[in-house]
Amino acid sequence: MNALTARQALALAAAHQAAEAVTELLRYAREGEWAYSQFHPDVEVLEKLCDATKLVCEVMEDEPDVDGDRNQLLGAVEKYIAGWA
Repeated sequence: MNALTARQALALAAAHQAAEAVTELLRYAREGEWAYSQFHPDVEVLEKLCDATKLVCEVMEDEPDVDGDRNQLLGAVEKYIAGWA
């Protein structure tokens, strides 16, 4: 099996973060609140989706971004994630 490229590794990490968030969203949709919270305390749904978005932007860094929207999104997401740390 071939080793993953750096971009493939980022894509895999993005997919993992997004999958965890989606799994928890589906659990909530089916079962409802977890104790006294909407989501399981070990799964920060919004943070995982933001991290997945950041990683996808990094995977696409060499792709054209003519109007700069992706760069603007990346900056906003990085700022939001930094607030969690």
